[in-house]
Amino acid sequence: MFALQSQIAGAKVVSKVVANKQQRSTVVSAKIAHGKGGEEGGRSFNNDAFGMICKAASYSMMGSAISAAGEEDVFTQEGPITVFAADDDAFGDFIKSKGVTRMEFVKMDGLGDICKNHVVKGTVTKADMAAGKEFETITGKKIVPADFPFKKNDIKVDNATIHAIKMVIA
Repeated sequence: MFALQSQIAGAKVVSKVVANKQQRSTVVSAKIAHGKGGEEGGRSFNNDAFGMICKAASYSMMGSAISAAGEEDVFTQEGPITVFAADDDAFGDFIKSKGVTRMEFVKMDGLGDICKNHVVKGTVTKADMAAGKEFETITGKKIVPADFPFKKNDIKVDNATIHAIKMVIA
């Protein structure tokens, strides 16, 4: 048995010849650390709102929706912004309520607005929301976050304050 190695598009390819039969396997070696959401696709993320959403295991549907809608720049823009990040359970319930599959959801008309409904310009903290104040998303939608079911508040990243919520702001 012997092995041949070559480099193809950043992946190490190892070919083995065993008993006159060639077996080929691909071993992908990462040169940089990736978040949970980026491992499969080999993508790395910054410490911004989009990166945090994509790296968090429970927020893959929101990350997929943002990417599919072409709205990554909204979540990577220079801040400060506030993001109300809906978890996968919330997106699952929302998708079910619309009577569509996940694949149909990421192709849905208005997906960009749904994503942007989760973003407010400026910093909104848990203390700001406690008073029951109304805020306006970048789409112009009025929201009262004090009424939202929260999982975690005031998560700081380079360009944003993120609040993890259990609902989709449609």
